Amino acid sequence: KALFGNGAAVLAAGLGPLMLYALTMPRTVVLEDDGLFLMVGEHLGIAHPPGYPLYTVLCYLFMCLPGNPALLGHLSSAALGAVACMALYACARLLGSSRLAALGAAWLFGASEHFWSQAIIAEVYTLNALTFFASYALILRAVAGTAGSHRAAPRRSAGKGKQAGNQLENWPWMSAAAAFGLGLANHWPLMVLASPGLLLAAWPARRALLGKLPLLAAVALACAAVPYLAMVLRSWQEPLVSFYGPIPDWDAFWYYFNRSGYADADTSPSAGWLDRLAFLGWFGKETLWQLTLPGFVLAAIGFGALLHAKQFVHAASGALALLGNSALLIALLGFDFDAGKVSIFRPYSLVCYGILALWLALGARFLTDRLPSALRAARGVPATITALVGAALVAYNVAANWHVNNRAGSTFTERYAEHLLALLPENAVLFVFGDAEVGPLGYFQLVEERRADVELISAQGLVYSNRLHGPRASSKRKRAAVRQFVAATERPIFYTGGEEFQHGWGVRHHGFVKQVVRDAPADMIELRVHPASAAYFEELVRLAPVDSWESGRRNKLVFSYADYLGYVVLADDADLLAQTRHSREIAEQSFFGLMAMVEVLMERGNDSHLAQIEGWLAKAEALQDEIRTKERRARFLYLQGFLSARQGRTAQAIALFKESQRIFPHPDNAAAAALAQLQRQSGQ
Repeated sequence: KALFGNGAAVLAAGLGPLMLYALTMPRTVVLEDDGLFLMVGEHLGIAHPPGYPLYTVLCYLFMCLPGNPALLGHLSSAALGAVACMALYACARLLGSSRLAALGAAWLFGASEHFWSQAIIAEVYTLNALTFFASYALILRAVAGTAGSHRAAPRRSAGKGKQAGNQLENWPWMSAAAAFGLGLANHWPLMVLASPGLLLAAWPARRALLGKLPLLAAVALACAAVPYLAMVLRSWQEPLVSFYGPIPDWDAFWYYFNRSGYADADTSPSAGWLDRLAFLGWFGKETLWQLTLPGFVLAAIGFGALLHAKQFVHAASGALALLGNSALLIALLGFDFDAGKVSIFRPYSLVCYGILALWLALGARFLTDRLPSALRAARGVPATITALVGAALVAYNVAANWHVNNRAGSTFTERYAEHLLALLPENAVLFVFGDAEVGPLGYFQLVEERRADVELISAQGLVYSNRLHGPRASSKRKRAAVRQFVAATERPIFYTGGEEFQHGWGVRHHGFVKQVVRDAPADMIELRVHPASAAYFEELVRLAPVDSWESGRRNKLVFSYADYLGYVVLADDADLLAQTRHSREIAEQSFFGLMAMVEVLMERGNDSHLAQIEGWLAKAEALQDEIRTKERRARFLYLQGFLSARQGRTAQAIALFKESQRIFPHPDNAAAAALAQLQRQSGQ
């Protein structure tokens, strides 16, 4: 009661969002890291770096309950998100908000697009919000208790009375240290970035706190270390799902903990300060709309009210936490600004929107306190106004975000898994690539036990316990391990990747999946027609994705099947061309379908295909609104330049290669090598 105030209000702060999440959460696996966390939750495994051991255990406990495993895993995030809203309510009340304003702020935060999206899938970000706002609330309570004890200066008798008083005074500090430590055991980078705000919130009690620091540090360290220690011990037991496998020593743990393996993903050579400014602009726009535009105005008023009341520590502590999880994080990361990277970044700033919600509650209190005296004196009028405004903002946010976050009927990932697994013969081996395949396909096999006869193997040597090589093996070692495995088994071998899967034998191309043909030369590509695959391809092209994750995955699948169609055109077989005519017409309606077919003819075709390539590139240029990354825009320009070079238009080719390099100055951009070669040949 000392922390939350009215029990019914704080329960309502959590139950409202929880009902919203229960109605809209997916009933099966979806994209992002959902599949991975559902697998580690089911098998008490080890997630991707830095491991998230606290969330893993909580997800595991939820998934021990009877019922749909995906739904239970999603429920873990929903429950944590609901409690995070309760913690935010407590913060608002401790900062001086009215009960109704705090409740409205908690619900508005819970219904914000980004927070809602993370509360309905198996992810770590609602737990991060919970540990932050729990730490913040407990610190605010502890500071208030310290100030109160100094003002009252009560006389305590020696012995039990003094000891009991000290314990009463210490519990918020101890609890705050524990909450902070548990936050480090979940998502330590985001918790560390927000910690200056927490430290500043504790500043008014610095003198009383000084003697407690060693004990509080020990509590925080223990709460952070125990889950990580359990994670390491669990890795020695080699669970069915473990991202890197066993963690045998300090070097392996440190590689895991500090996310060294993600260095290339977190920092791109092509990203510069313009990308960071673009991210700041994107975040600025999100701050305007996540809590509705009127909500943002109320938050600005609330921040001003803190300054007006000379509560500089409260204002600055919230501002520091907000900047740490936004501007500072953007400065530290080196992301290219595109839709894919925005999708990765957007859950990092959930705490920021929670801080805005706190200020919103204070802004509502500030305005109601300044109503005309007649209205303030009328019984229930300020509360009624607060309730009506809060309800209107929450209702608007729910309605505005419903179409994006209502995932109850989501079947995108399940449809792909069903189609792919149906193509595989009995006792097949399937090599899979990337998070969008390893997680969802692994979920269906290792959690729901679909197609138990099929063996899934990660081509990167990640996640599954049947890895062929270590995660830090060289590319040469990985290729050798794959070839050795393929040569040693008689089982049918399939894979979903492209040229990066170098197995050394012929290929039977089925569209969405390829098969190794051991008795054929490496340059042989045999094509098989599957009517079900053609129908699924048409479904994908017509699909309207609900978010950037689905859009990106849909585009890759379209590209994969259109790659097969490109080989059909290259083969120039009348029967195959007739059977795939409709699919090729469908592919020409998609930028990614056109690009895949162009890539095949550009790489393997001859001068007789140049007219077809030129026609496809012209169609693709009219569909460029589908391009969502700098890399893809640059690749399109590279292909245009390559065609120009083949047609003898050297000056135009050089200009296109230069523009490709300008857009995407990355070592992987083939335009650099093509430009250098062309300039040498032309003497420029």
